Amino acid sequence: MSTRPSSVPTSSRPNRCRARSAGARSSSKAPRRRDSKTAESATAADASSSVASACDSIFAWGRSIAWPAAAATLPATPAATARPFEGAMRFSDLDLVQSVPMRSWRALTEIDTVAFLHVDLEGRIQHANAGVARVLGYRPEEIIGRELEMLLPEAARSDHAQFFSGYVRGRVAGEVRRSPIVRRTRHFPRSRAGNRSGELRFSAMHRDGHEVPISLTVNEVRTRAAELTGFVGLIVDCTEQQVLQDRIHRQALYDEATGLLNWRGLHEVAVDIDRDRRRSGSDGAFSLLHIAVDHFSSLAFNCKAVADHALKVTARWLGRRVEVASLPGVSHLARAPGETQFLIYLAGCGPAGALELAEALRRDFRAINLGTEVEPFQTSLSIGVASPRPGMTLDYAMSRAAHACQQAQLHGHDRVVCLDPRDVEVYELGLVIRQAMQCDRIEIHAQRLVPLHPSSDAGRDRGISFEVLCRLADRGGVVQEPSRVFPAAEKLGLSLQLDLHVIGLVLDTLERHSDVHDEIAICSINLSGLSLSSQQLLAGIHRLMADRSVSPGKLCFEITESARLSDHETALRNVLGLRDLGCRIALDDFGSGYSNFQSLTNWPIDIVKIDGSYVRRLLDGGAMTVDVEGMVASARARGVRIVAEYVENEAVTTALRRMGVSYAQGFHFHRGERLTQLLADIGRLRSSQG
Repeated sequence: MSTRPSSVPTSSRPNRCRARSAGARSSSKAPRRRDSKTAESATAADASSSVASACDSIFAWGRSIAWPAAAATLPATPAATARPFEGAMRFSDLDLVQSVPMRSWRALTEIDTVAFLHVDLEGRIQHANAGVARVLGYRPEEIIGRELEMLLPEAARSDHAQFFSGYVRGRVAGEVRRSPIVRRTRHFPRSRAGNRSGELRFSAMHRDGHEVPISLTVNEVRTRAAELTGFVGLIVDCTEQQVLQDRIHRQALYDEATGLLNWRGLHEVAVDIDRDRRRSGSDGAFSLLHIAVDHFSSLAFNCKAVADHALKVTARWLGRRVEVASLPGVSHLARAPGETQFLIYLAGCGPAGALELAEALRRDFRAINLGTEVEPFQTSLSIGVASPRPGMTLDYAMSRAAHACQQAQLHGHDRVVCLDPRDVEVYELGLVIRQAMQCDRIEIHAQRLVPLHPSSDAGRDRGISFEVLCRLADRGGVVQEPSRVFPAAEKLGLSLQLDLHVIGLVLDTLERHSDVHDEIAICSINLSGLSLSSQQLLAGIHRLMADRSVSPGKLCFEITESARLSDHETALRNVLGLRDLGCRIALDDFGSGYSNFQSLTNWPIDIVKIDGSYVRRLLDGGAMTVDVEGMVASARARGVRIVAEYVENEAVTTALRRMGVSYAQGFHFHRGERLTQLLADIGRLRSSQG
């Protein structure tokens, strides 16, 4: 089969030649000067115009319309006068020279950066340009006459042959009216679902056997009578784009420092594994280990280079241990979203196998030197293990394993903690807390503090004292136990948000009852230990009080002695800041913590509230009575007022009064009610007294 076009006689374009000659004669009378840059620009513009004209011709060629009547058949040109060119297409057979300038087609076929193919209805390649050599490695004569599938990956050939033949039959018969391929560009990242081969990359096969990522644009070839005779395609090599995309993809899925999968990469791997396991009938069960290197900050503080090396040593060591671990299913190691934290995903592994691996890692890691030979550094691992129920996501397991790892660190490091089923309730309660704050399902109640010595300083306080209590309801209106709400808020990092929300509700309520402000002596509000340790607490309280008329001297903030303070220095600054604002500070649950009497010395305290566990057993006598007497004596010696909580009968009240306790709080005096109701009662009492 010849690959040269039929020649076109020079007489087929005499007018253009004569016009050019005339222009040359008329311009010869004056000197012509043209610098090299102008010439280069003109040449580039001509070439660009020719290529653009050629590409436009391809798509004009495939339109299903009649050819223009003015397109007359051009006479043949003797072979001797034809200009041969590499990879030329048999344009005479395509009958294209009748409507497209030969110069445009010559420009198209001489382009070697883009492969151009013409395929007949049987799927055989009829024409090819010089670009197939550069893009696919074939000379045009090597592929002309052969089936198109030779240029496709082996896995896609059968599917493509079936699709091609079915498409041609449908188009010829008029059954396929809208083409899914014509005048559409397909790019290399796109994959398609094969009938039996799964997902296939959009690529072509090079002559040397490797796959070439491509973009492909296809159009149909039709006669003047709109009869389909074949297809043409433009193929562009996208190797450079794929290399760049692969590099970006790796950066998105892998950790640069260790080369391990990052969280996103592990998530994609886990999704694929879970899908394959479910297809095979497995329940998709898995376990997840969240690993933290203990005390790593001390190593990083001394030398960052050594710390980076230690991180890689840890990653390699964990990788080897995961590879040799005799566990069912597939295992993957990844770096967690933390400086020195790792994840091990164990597909098909239950809690027992996960715990066994975790204990082995914890035990053996202590012998690993993360430092240098001159300054060795050994440390331990804290590991959290989660084995969620089937159907639960990797995100769910990640949060549970991270929580278990945190518990391991809080309890002294160098230990393995498995997810406690009760922790699931904590996370569910966290959702209830967030929804309650968003949907206004928090009610503020109050319980009065009654002075036991009316003639004392406490009794002379003008007005009524009370402690505000938070009542939080779920979506169904069920009030949650405060003993569950506040510990859950601390575990989930919601303490500050919840405390500020409650303070705002209290101030709003007081603002609506501004007429009774003078009748209020103390309004006591609880603060969690984590809120007190937050650097945002003081600014948040200032912001809430800025546009309200409530006097700061009416407010008393209660801090729990046994509360977990993450930052003692910040907590002390916050206490001093509240005192400077004019608020009072109460030490709640006095006697339940470890510091006891030392708290009275270290903290600027105005009020001490004796823990209810002592008050309930006050009448038992013995050591309990001695302890309460000691607390009262220590507080009075420092000028601190004392409140006894959980007072439930008159006998306890009498004993407390005899000891010198300032206030009593409990069901014996007031069972508590909504703050709005209490303030309304105070207003009515004031009105009745004139």
